[in-house]
Amino acid sequence: MIKLNNKVTLRHLQALATLASTNSFSRAAEELSVTQPALSASIKQLENQLGTKLFDRTTHQIGLTAQGAVVLEYARHLLNTAANTFNDIQHVIGTGRHRIRIGAIPSAVTLTAAVIARYNAAHDEHVEIMLSDMPNDALLAALHTGKLDFCVGIKPPDPDAASLDTVTLFEDELVLIVSREHPLAGSKEVHWRQMAGEEIVLFTQGSVWEFASAALLQHGLSSSKRYQVVHSESLYGVVRSGIAIGIMPSLYTSYLRDDTLHVAPLRFPTLKRKIVLMRRNEVSRSEWTDHCFRELRNDLKQANHWF
Repeated sequence: MIKLNNKVTLRHLQALATLASTNSFSRAAEELSVTQPALSASIKQLENQLGTKLFDRTTHQIGLTAQGAVVLEYARHLLNTAANTFNDIQHVIGTGRHRIRIGAIPSAVTLTAAVIARYNAAHDEHVEIMLSDMPNDALLAALHTGKLDFCVGIKPPDPDAASLDTVTLFEDELVLIVSREHPLAGSKEVHWRQMAGEEIVLFTQGSVWEFASAALLQHGLSSSKRYQVVHSESLYGVVRSGIAIGIMPSLYTSYLRDDTLHVAPLRFPTLKRKIVLMRRNEVSRSEWTDHCFRELRNDLKQANHWF
């Protein structure tokens, strides 16, 4: 077993991360404000401590080894966590409030913000919550690299039980959105086959694309090539005009109040994705981080009763 001692520091990990991002000793040394020999020594010391080669070096190029890529992921997480921790120490000394960083997929921001608002009302003098929205892949990356404390997103296909604490909140199904003038506007539910011949618009980026495209293909349908959207308001606008019908997760429509649009669940098949609260399965940065996670988990699990 490798035993690390105090010879490994954040400076060694910063050297690794900077060299990996620049692929150049000269640029990395300049960015770190050190000499190239000093940088080379730091990398060598880290390799000796870990007992493995982190970089393949040739005359003209440098690149991470397979082991180096693995170490880099952990190094970036530790560096981000350290940076956040140092900033948060300064913040809590100055304000008395602990910072907690939360992320959410765009469709879950409304309900996440509602839960945060209730938490703020009870604990605002102790906690300052920072909320960011991003696609699910970016959420998971930010979680793994330490930029977020926890997030509300889509359950990964094969979550790593050793690294993630995952709590299932509820299931979010795909729904159809049509204008009130459309023949399907009177339907309480719509079967996929009923969309034959229609111009169907859905998000062209993110997990929804893969989720919905497979079902469309199964029924001999395809998404529109004429109308491409990446934002919910854009999809609503296209559907309102009557030039297409739309498919999106029900979360986007939970708080939709628009008499010009009709929303109906899609059936045969019913497609659902699991919305989960996730954090890294490790020692928390503070007791308030754990407290916030527990409170938001309990509140979010009641979300099915909100819409």
